[in-house]
Amino acid sequence: MMLASILSLLGCNPSTPAPAKAGVSEALQYPVLLIGQASLDVRDDEAALISIRGASSLNLVERVVLDSRGDLFRVTKAEPVAGQPSPLWSMGTQSRDFAVTLAKLRRPAWEDVQQLVLEQVTAPNGVWNQSEQAVARVKSFGSVAELIEASRESWSWAR
Repeated sequence: MMLASILSLLGCNPSTPAPAKAGVSEALQYPVLLIGQASLDVRDDEAALISIRGASSLNLVERVVLDSRGDLFRVTKAEPVAGQPSPLWSMGTQSRDFAVTLAKLRRPAWEDVQQLVLEQVTAPNGVWNQSEQAVARVKSFGSVAELIEASRESWSWAR
C-alpha cells in the first residue's frame, strides 16, 4: 500500500493497466496530417498513425490531426499497448503500437487550417527556418487534399 502511495505521488498509477489493443478512438479519413512540434507528418492509414519507431521524437500528444475530410482532432492520450518490449531493448529501431485517444474539434475554416500550418512553418525550431518561400507555399494551397499531399515533402518548401 505504501509503494502505491509513493508511486501515485510520482505520477505513476500502478492500478491503471496499459491498453490491450492499438487503435484510434475516432474514425478518420486517410491520409491524415499530423500538425505540431514544428513539423508536418502525413500518415496514409491507421497502422502508420499508431505505430511509432522507438527512436522517434514524435510525440502524438503534442499534435493535432487533420483528416482528409477537413476534420480536426486533438490527441488527448497516446498509450503504448501492453506486452510490447521496451524500446531500449532494440536501441530504438523497432516500432511501438499505441492506443490513441482523439477529441474532435470544431471543423476549421480553410484559413484556420492554413494558420495552424503557418505556425509550424514559422516556428523558430522548425525545419523551414522561418522561410518566406515556405510561407508562400502554404498560402498557395487551396484545399486540405492539396495541403496533405504537398506535406509529404514539406521539408523541401524552404528551397
